[in-house]
Amino acid sequence: MMKKITLIIAFFSITSIFSQTTFDLNWAIGTSGTAASVTIETGDTVRWTLTDGFSHTVTSIAGSSVETFDSGTFSGIGSQYSFTFSVEGANDYKCNFHPGSMFGKITVESGLSVEDKFVKNLNFYPNPVKNDLTISSLYKVDSYQIYNVLGSLVAEGKGNGNITLVDMSRMNSGLYFVKVTSKNMQTTLKIAKK
Repeated sequence: MMKKITLIIAFFSITSIFSQTTFDLNWAIGTSGTAASVTIETGDTVRWTLTDGFSHTVTSIAGSSVETFDSGTFSGIGSQYSFTFSVEGANDYKCNFHPGSMFGKITVESGLSVEDKFVKNLNFYPNPVKNDLTISSLYKVDSYQIYNVLGSLVAEGKGNGNITLVDMSRMNSGLYFVKVTSKNMQTTLKIAKK
């Protein structure tokens, strides 16, 4: 009897260590490229939520996707489709109704930590920037700090959820380092200012 209890406890401990995550992507006309692409771990789920009033699909592209998935037609703001990825590799996908403006790639890797997922899925554009820098992340951005090349703090602010706009219009041309923080995770971006 003691062996069975130990085995069950060990199973639940291993399961909780490797718990998987669900990542949300907004899905609407014009959502493409980096806005529709993420890097996740095997066993993670991606959930697409419609944010416009049109009919769409989330469909893997044959020959360019290691897994096959298809939402079928769905519509209505707030409607969702989820898929759990179990095979390592790249998964190109599109909306069958709007393939030129709705497409992305789900990259699946094994052994990613939460910090790895944060860094790999942090996107920023444009670079070089003239006015507003956009920082997008699968994880909520709590704050950012901007440092010049001498290491002096020149600006800071609070994050605004998964997409944060940073006004850099008043900064001088040059190179800056933007430290982005989400809970106990952080990474630094190198940004050129026009």
